[in-house]
Amino acid sequence: MNAAHPIDVPSFGASLFNLNALNDISPRVLWFTSNFQLQVTTFGTMCCLCFVLSRLYSSRKVFPGPPGLPLIGHIFEVPTIKTWLYFERLAAKYGPLVRLSLAGDEMLILSNASDAEELLGRRSHNYSSRKPLIYAGKYQSKNKRMVLLPYGETLKKYRAAFHQMLQPRVVGGYEPMQELESSKFLMDLLDQPSTIGRHCRRFAASLVFTLSYGKRLEDDDSDLTAVLDILANFTKDTYPGSHLVDTFPLLDYLPDFLSPWRAEASRKHKDEMKLYNRLALEVKAQMDDGNSELECFAARLWDQQQKMNLDLVDISYVAGTAFEAGTDTTASTVQWFTMAMVLYPEAQKRAQEELDNVLGSDGKTMPGYEHLSQLPYCVALTKEVFRWAPAAPGGFPHYSDTDDEYNGHHIKRGTMVIPCIWNMHHNETEFKNSYDFMPERFETTAAGSESITEGHYGFGFGRRKCPGQYLASKSIWIGLTRVLWGFNIRPELSEDGKPISVGPDNCTSGMTSRPIDFPVSITPRSVVHAETIRRTWEGYGA
Repeated sequence: MNAAHPIDVPSFGASLFNLNALNDISPRVLWFTSNFQLQVTTFGTMCCLCFVLSRLYSSRKVFPGPPGLPLIGHIFEVPTIKTWLYFERLAAKYGPLVRLSLAGDEMLILSNASDAEELLGRRSHNYSSRKPLIYAGKYQSKNKRMVLLPYGETLKKYRAAFHQMLQPRVVGGYEPMQELESSKFLMDLLDQPSTIGRHCRRFAASLVFTLSYGKRLEDDDSDLTAVLDILANFTKDTYPGSHLVDTFPLLDYLPDFLSPWRAEASRKHKDEMKLYNRLALEVKAQMDDGNSELECFAARLWDQQQKMNLDLVDISYVAGTAFEAGTDTTASTVQWFTMAMVLYPEAQKRAQEELDNVLGSDGKTMPGYEHLSQLPYCVALTKEVFRWAPAAPGGFPHYSDTDDEYNGHHIKRGTMVIPCIWNMHHNETEFKNSYDFMPERFETTAAGSESITEGHYGFGFGRRKCPGQYLASKSIWIGLTRVLWGFNIRPELSEDGKPISVGPDNCTSGMTSRPIDFPVSITPRSVVHAETIRRTWEGYGA
């Protein structure tokens, strides 16, 4: 019987490596066999290559850090609340550069400013990007929020628009607006001193809202409520560990019915665009009606729309996110100032003595920007607030675009490099007694408004440094200095007459941090000071 040769497993396996035996095998089997042989060879080669690469990589020196679990690394160790304090403990144990891993995502925590200046500053070409966030970036922001953008042409375009409005020579033109809003801030404290947290947030929001859209915000303004809600969501949603999909990106491939977070993020995006589109279009309508005196960020963006190739979504998000960034950090810093004055009354006393020496102690002259160069201690105090309680203590992660070597250690491509501002500001080598509030540490460098941004690291590093640092620092200086001139800030007393204890540990946690509202006594320094505050505000036509 002429039948095809049976192919049992042993003979088939042997034939893979015996070419003479192939003469008796059908062409189809021959095709399969030769391809299988190629696959085996390729697979073996790849295994050898992977082994060599793994040995090569494992031989590279990496920065120290705590032992992690296989595959997931330190995902159960990194807290989602007050992460900067965890980073502080790591630095104390492992040194100023600490490596962590979150389910394959490499992290490098920087605790010394010199390391941040080298990597994020001098090597900024490699460390200016951001880790792609799926929840807050892809769905909540549709990849339009400047703070989350990777380094590239879109970011450069947005930053160029910011630079036009926020460079130092332009910022001086905003002083009348800053003095107006600080006068309203004093008036709010005079009328309702018990709700200082709310007044801090309105002061900060109205400053940046006026700059962005050309109109002020009052305490009961619905736009203020809407933006504060957006800010609260965004701060929470960008915090490490907030959303599982950012740690395990494969979850983004699940269908919608298994991913309720996707609909939630998209709903937040719709809410943001509803507000920011309306505000941008209101500015456009005023311009179309011939309001040539309208001077704000959104108006400049509309003017530059064709030149910069901007669409409505670009203009809405650039103006809107400028408002977000300035509001959150400014409000947090002013609230930290209030707590510092409760805890360190001697600093408050020294600042008031300087103000009285320059302006007179009769309370008839309110400080303004023309007095800045004469008030070095008030400048030093402002800088110390930035240092003592940074608004973004954990820092915002940068992202490495290529492999790098630093101090003999390997930094992988795609590593999140996090400048921990809290650790830098509490580095005892640079700042002695760093947990104490000591404005005198900056007195020798407190000369002029430019110096407010120097000597601390609260505005970040390199190409991702805060573009609004000059505006923010001057806004905070005028607000703080005028409060010190007009009011005494003391601990609130309990029913038995004892000071109610407050402390910096009672604060919010997220990308930014502020004190949770606390009891505090704020009273005018004199009747004349109160009259000057009221008269100045009424002079604005209020």
